[in-house]
Amino acid sequence: MDKKHQRMFDEQKWYAEKIINEYYGTPNYNGKSVLNIGCAEGGSLQYFAEKGASCYGIEYSTSRYETAVLNNKSENITFINGDIIKSDTYDDSIDTKLDYIILRDVIEHLHEKSKGLKNIYNLLTRDTGRLFISFPPKYSPYAGHQQGLKGLGKSPYIYLLPNPLYKSFMCITNQNTKSIDTMLDTKKLRISIYGIEKLFRQIGFRVLQKDLFFIRPCYQKRFGWQPKRNQLAQIPLFDELLTLGAIFILTK
Repeated sequence: MDKKHQRMFDEQKWYAEKIINEYYGTPNYNGKSVLNIGCAEGGSLQYFAEKGASCYGIEYSTSRYETAVLNNKSENITFINGDIIKSDTYDDSIDTKLDYIILRDVIEHLHEKSKGLKNIYNLLTRDTGRLFISFPPKYSPYAGHQQGLKGLGKSPYIYLLPNPLYKSFMCITNQNTKSIDTMLDTKKLRISIYGIEKLFRQIGFRVLQKDLFFIRPCYQKRFGWQPKRNQLAQIPLFDELLTLGAIFILTK
């Protein structure tokens, strides 16, 4: 694994231990099952496998799936090159209901969010099953994921510009065509806190916990910044505009 992917793997494993595990509140994963949708390099699953869980990872990107398989250190992890929207891509590999499902910063990339969440609902164990979901809300400073662009990434809210102007800025900063297309697609697929809560109700999820962060928990690993909740989230609009990351724990 090269340095870039090793860094991502290490952060995924750290996040699973320090953040996701704390939300689940489970001291022992022996006999439990964990699914990570959008598992990337598989670091999160490595943590849960070491804690005794039977793990599954669905990864849409073929290259990241192959990286995860090549560097898998556990017999308790099954990686699947699939799509949560298309159940036939993973049905043959997952023959059990899941105790824990992770959807970390993935929902904002799904073209058919309702269908994806319905499929997750069907995979989750009733009553005791838990879904961890995190995402940057639609109008938050970096909801466009522009932080991944060199020369433009630290500009908050820039994705809210009209598409022609936004595209011009990306061209001026020498972004390649693939990156520009990805950014425009991400802009289109964003979802608000209000919008996702509406989907939860329609599908039948029950919210057990909701946290809106001004400083996201992942920034602790990346920058050494301590997580900070959005203290103004009770004020209309400020919840959407000043929340850099939302975390929900759901059950059926």
